[in-house]
Amino acid sequence: MNITTGGLGWMYDTDLPLVSLTFARQINARELLERMGVDQNTVAMRGPDDFHHELGNLLHVHGGYVVSAGHYGAWAWAEEHGSRKSIYDRGLVLRASIGTAALELHATMKPGVVFQYAEDGRLITGLSTTDSSLARTGSDPHRFDPEIQALGARPEEYEYGPWGSRGMFYRLAENLGVGVPRYYLDDRPVLSGRLLPPASR
Repeated sequence: MNITTGGLGWMYDTDLPLVSLTFARQINARELLERMGVDQNTVAMRGPDDFHHELGNLLHVHGGYVVSAGHYGAWAWAEEHGSRKSIYDRGLVLRASIGTAALELHATMKPGVVFQYAEDGRLITGLSTTDSSLARTGSDPHRFDPEIQALGARPEEYEYGPWGSRGMFYRLAENLGVGVPRYYLDDRPVLSGRLLPPASR
């Protein structure tokens, strides 16, 4: 499936075993990193060479907590490489959403996607297929049902429409206006650093 449109369009045809993205609307990338709990001493704009020289050996290391961040439209985005703080720190998306809206999108090697949408410190909709069936949480767990149905999906019946299970969630996120520029580390500096480990770990 060759998808060229949309803020996550490049991800559809890319073999990404692990995806860990956090988005927040109408704040800048540095503020998003601060809300995620970044080590301020590690934050800098780094071009590709500096990024790989300073952080490359930690990219996919457990406990490395390397993160890159930038902007796409009205949203700031942050991608975690290797360590995934946002999975273990359940309050992260809530902190990211204070005064605005935030979204977390996770996908793993085994079938399973986590989609969490929060507004002003409250989880509105949580959707997860990590245990095969669709699990719903939040104050309005059916908030995105019209969009899901418009995509031809019936996840409770294990039917994800023409996009597949990952693609359905990518499209759902794109409908909110989020995105990550393709190959952002290959051609221009981006904000990057290391997140502080979750308090519980």
